[in-house]
Amino acid sequence: MEESAWKLFDRVAADYDQVAPFFAEFGRAIVDVLVPPAGCRLLDLGCGRGALTAPALARGCAVTAVDASPAMVEHLSADFPAAAAYVMDVQALDLPSESFDLVVSSFVIHVLDDPAAGVAEAYRVLAPGGRFAFTGGSARTSHDGRETRPDADPFPLGRRLDALFHEFAVHLPPNGSMGRPVDAADLLEEAGFVDLREEQAEVRIEFGDNAMLWRWAMSHGYRAFIEDLPADSREQFHRRVLELPADARVLRRVTGIWSGRRPR
Repeated sequence: MEESAWKLFDRVAADYDQVAPFFAEFGRAIVDVLVPPAGCRLLDLGCGRGALTAPALARGCAVTAVDASPAMVEHLSADFPAAAAYVMDVQALDLPSESFDLVVSSFVIHVLDDPAAGVAEAYRVLAPGGRFAFTGGSARTSHDGRETRPDADPFPLGRRLDALFHEFAVHLPPNGSMGRPVDAADLLEEAGFVDLREEQAEVRIEFGDNAMLWRWAMSHGYRAFIEDLPADSREQFHRRVLELPADARVLRRVTGIWSGRRPR
């Protein structure tokens, strides 16, 4: 993960997923799609505060969780002592080869310095026949990892937020914000994975008011976009979020879950 990325997540760790359980809800939805069996040796790659770790433990998985942010790992260790948690660069894992049945990564691969290295490490640590699944990929991913699905959304908040990000992106400095588009299929195939799949997970999060929405935006990766805006644009962006129509209270997001299997 880019140094600035993990440092940002270190700064927001205390509030991460505490304003609204966005990533926890996605974690449950992703694990429900993957259906790991009890006893599965699961690696949570870029674990944050445990959005994937929690539902995996609930299913009886033996979870190892790694993240580059020491603060994130500290919170996860306190909340989920049953998981083996480590501060670690997911692009150079200090873990034995062929030691996991399932590797899962939620909204991480696209913010790595070298996404291909992260996917290659997932391949290395998987046992033959094991599967790697991640979100935040495919050609439909926006510049900062937000999914741009064409299906109709009955809730306008997501469309309005995306429109704001698109409008203000022109004010970013070169290489501003966080994350770059990655082609999931290419990454998986180049690493040697077979039996590629794309499935979906969906969450719906309700916000009490726009002040809560702003606190949520500042508690995770969106903060990189906001902080990289020039001061005047940042103030205008803040005001525009607080002025979103009162009917926009439910945020719906759909993400692709790309996965591949390591051949036996």
